[in-house]
Amino acid sequence: MVQVSERNWDGSIDYCRIHDVLHSLAIQKAKEDNFMMACSKIDEMQNCSQQTRRLAIHQTDYEAVELYGKLMPSATPNLRSLYISHHNTLITMPKVSQLVHLKALHYPLSIDYEPENFGRLNQLRYFSVGLIVKSKDVCSFQKFIGGMRFLQTLDLTESDIPCDLPDCVWQVKTLRHVILPIFPRYFAGPPSSADLINLQTLMGVQTRESWKTTRLPKLPNMKYFRIKLCNIQKDTVTTLLHKLEHLISLEINEVYVPYTILDMREFPFYDRLQTLGLWLNNEEKIALDVGMLPIHLTWLDLRIFSQGDPMPVLEKLQNLRYLSLAGSGFQQMCCSAGGFVHLEELSFQHIEVEEWEIEEGALPMLKDLSLANCHLSRVPHGLQHLTLLQRLDWDQWDRTISKTMENVIRILCKHVPAIYIKPVKSDEEQISDEEKRDEEQSDEENSYELQSDD
Repeated sequence: MVQVSERNWDGSIDYCRIHDVLHSLAIQKAKEDNFMMACSKIDEMQNCSQQTRRLAIHQTDYEAVELYGKLMPSATPNLRSLYISHHNTLITMPKVSQLVHLKALHYPLSIDYEPENFGRLNQLRYFSVGLIVKSKDVCSFQKFIGGMRFLQTLDLTESDIPCDLPDCVWQVKTLRHVILPIFPRYFAGPPSSADLINLQTLMGVQTRESWKTTRLPKLPNMKYFRIKLCNIQKDTVTTLLHKLEHLISLEINEVYVPYTILDMREFPFYDRLQTLGLWLNNEEKIALDVGMLPIHLTWLDLRIFSQGDPMPVLEKLQNLRYLSLAGSGFQQMCCSAGGFVHLEELSFQHIEVEEWEIEEGALPMLKDLSLANCHLSRVPHGLQHLTLLQRLDWDQWDRTISKTMENVIRILCKHVPAIYIKPVKSDEEQISDEEKRDEEQSDEENSYELQSDD
C-alpha cells in the first residue's frame, strides 16, 4: 500500500506514495480523532474549530488559503502546526501572530516580513518561510528570530534578508537544522564561542574573521555542511574539517583555498562522506589522484582546473550517481569501458576538450547528459552506446552549433526521447560568424601592436 516514488542519490527514500483509498482513509481517521485537518476547498474550512491542533491547506483552491488568512486564525487559537503548500503568489499570508501556541509553520512563498503579522512566536520548533525583510524592519526581524528559544529547524532558503542572524540564535541548544539562502550572499556563520551540540545541518554560511585554529564553533554532530571560506587560514580550514567526524555531505565555495583540501584521506569523515561539492576559484591546475576523493561518494560537483584528463580517477568512484564538472580544459577526455557503472546524471559546464571518447561499455546507466557552454572539436561517436539515455541537453550559450553538428548529434542519439540543442545556425551562418570573430580578433591585435609602437 506504501510505495517508494523517488530516492535520493545515496539510495535513501525521498518521497513515498500511497493508494488513494488508504489516503482517504487516513485523512478521514485523522479528522475523526481530531489529529489533523487537511483542507483544499472553502467548504472544508468550516470544519476548523478551537479544538483543531494541526492544519494543512493544499494548493487546489487558493481561496481556501485566503479565507483562512482573513477569518480563521482567531477561530483556531490552539493551533500547533500550520502547513500551507500553495504556490499562488496572490494569496495573503495569515496573521499568525494570533497563534501563540504555534510550534510548526511552513509557507512555500516569499512574502514581506511585517512585524504585526508574526508577533512573537516563542514556541516555534519548525519555521520554514521565505521572508523579504525591508531595511526598516531589520531590528524587529532580529528580535523575532532571536525570540525562538526552542527552535529546532530554521529554513530561510527563499528569503531575502539584508542582515545576518543575531548571535543569540546560535545560543539555542535545541537547533538541529539551519538552512540559509546563498544568494545574493552567504550569511555569517556561528560565532567562535558557539556550542551547537545538536546541530546536524548548516547550509549557506561563511566563515568569520574571529574563527582561528584554537577558537572554532563546536559542531560535534554536523552531518550536512555548506560553507563559503573567506579570509581564513589553511590551518584553520583543516582544523575545522578534522572536527566534523559525522559528516555525510560537504559543499565548499571558496576563493583561493589551498588544493590540499582535495586530498580528503586525512579527514575522519573520509569513509562516511556521500555528497561533495567543491567550487574552487584558484586557477592553478592540479592533478587528481586515486584515493583523494572518498570512495563512497554518490554525488559530486567539482569546479576545478584539472591537469590532464580527470576521468580515469573519477570513473573509479563506483557508487557515483551524479557528476558535475566545470572549469577545465583538456586535449583529450576518455570514458573507458566499465567506468562510471552506476552514474545516472552527467553535467559539463565551461569545459574545453579537443577530443572526447566514450568507449562501448562506459556509462551503462546514464539517463541524463547536459553540456553547457562547452567547446568540443567533434561530437563523440560513443553517444550511440548510451542506450539508457533519456535526455540530452546541449546548450552553447554564447557559441552556436552548426546544422551539420546538430544532425550528427541527432543521428547518434536517435534512441534518446528528449534532445534539446541550442542555439543552432546553418553552416553558412556558422562560417560567417567564425570569420567575423577572426576579423575582430585580428583588429584587436593590430590595435594593440599600434599602441605598443606608440
